Amino acid sequence: MFFERKTKDRNIAKNFIFPAMVLLTFGVIWTLFGVSPAFYSLGVVYLLVSVMPFITFWKTRNSGFLAVTMFTVFASVMCLSAPSAIEDKSNIGMMPIFIVGMYVSMLIVGYLTFNRKLKWRGQEIFELAAMSVEDTGDSFSARPRPTGQVAISKTEMIRFIDFITTNLIAFAFREENRIVFVLSLPGNDTPYLLGIKKDYIEDTWVAIGYDGKISVNITQDDYLLFKQDLDFDQLCQSLGNVFMEFMELSQNGKESQIIDRMNALRLHPFS
Repeated sequence: MFFERKTKDRNIAKNFIFPAMVLLTFGVIWTLFGVSPAFYSLGVVYLLVSVMPFITFWKTRNSGFLAVTMFTVFASVMCLSAPSAIEDKSNIGMMPIFIVGMYVSMLIVGYLTFNRKLKWRGQEIFELAAMSVEDTGDSFSARPRPTGQVAISKTEMIRFIDFITTNLIAFAFREENRIVFVLSLPGNDTPYLLGIKKDYIEDTWVAIGYDGKISVNITQDDYLLFKQDLDFDQLCQSLGNVFMEFMELSQNGKESQIIDRMNALRLHPFS
């Protein structure tokens, strides 16, 4: 699929800052205190790191993050078992099982990552919304806009919510008379997952009422993600249309086509 990119490339180097810091810390501790403290420290770090992917799995039911959790847990117990095995090779215990589990889960995580199963897909939604917008102009306005209406039952809405959440397309806020879908770019999901952020006022969202009415709000920060000053009204309308199309595909049991449309954009899996 050939198309003109309308969003800016995001800096992916920050994805490697934490692993680099962990390796550096491991090397420093090994140099200063020896191999055992280094492995024990790394094991504790992996154990702490395993909390976040498990929370993500718990909140989204995206099974890929269960694989990430398993990788970090296996890596943790492997590191914690390593010092005794290094000191006495006969004390190897279950370490081979931990190593196999770590490498198998690592391969699964690598596959899921490069197939975009573990990334929040806000940027791809922005790209889909921008495709049909050709007009430009400095027209940003910080207010929600009505964009249309769609017929949907509560049962269909529940199914749509599950699909959107599990596939990391948006967070869903359930209100008395509507569902608000909050788009998230990679790295912006943590406050919602940890429950630190309780509302969506400062984020981009698409609200779908139980009466089928759709309204859209795009923040200035997300508007600046686009390379050009796209016509704001058209962009909001197009974003509402994208969710309307997604909902219709979900109603017809064609959710796989939604994933195919996003994958066809071929955005960087770490972006």
